[in-house]
Amino acid sequence: MKGSTKSNKKYLILLLIVFLLALAIGYAAFSDILTISGTANANGTFDLEFQNAVVDSAVGCNTTETKATISADKDTLNVVVKDLAYPGAGAQFTVDIVNVGNIPAKITKLTPTNLTGSDSIKISGLDAITTSHPTIAAGGKCTVTFTVEWDANSTAELTDEEKSGIAFGLEIEYSQDTTDIFNGTPAHSDS
Repeated sequence: MKGSTKSNKKYLILLLIVFLLALAIGYAAFSDILTISGTANANGTFDLEFQNAVVDSAVGCNTTETKATISADKDTLNVVVKDLAYPGAGAQFTVDIVNVGNIPAKITKLTPTNLTGSDSIKISGLDAITTSHPTIAAGGKCTVTFTVEWDANSTAELTDEEKSGIAFGLEIEYSQDTTDIFNGTPAHSDS
């Protein structure tokens, strides 16, 4: 009996080793490890600026002192209309808005800031850009023409300060154009 106990132990150990090997091979055969690594970089630039500002025409004001100048950072157009003489007097300006970034930008508004003058001063043409050029592609531009005038229908008198000069800054409000979006198709295949 002693010999058969030893023999049974050997079979039991051998059976245990075979079982463990089968378990390890089965686990290896049915396990699948997927490792994904990567890096996403956001290297876009998002910037619109004013360029090429000119006074197209001026009537009933000082044409020498009526100006449109671009700030050093090109984010503000400074407009001055000098010496308005009567209702209907004013000037017309043209300026380019250029997308110097590499992300399409949607102009939402051109906003006059620090406007001096009364309700009798009328600025026209600034809202046309949101309908005629809603998006400027990277490297693209659009041209804006607008007028500043003493309202021709006004019966109010301008103050001496207002007559001597209307001044304001013009700033661009814009957002990222998200109409072009990435539409990738994820997939998986086993070989």
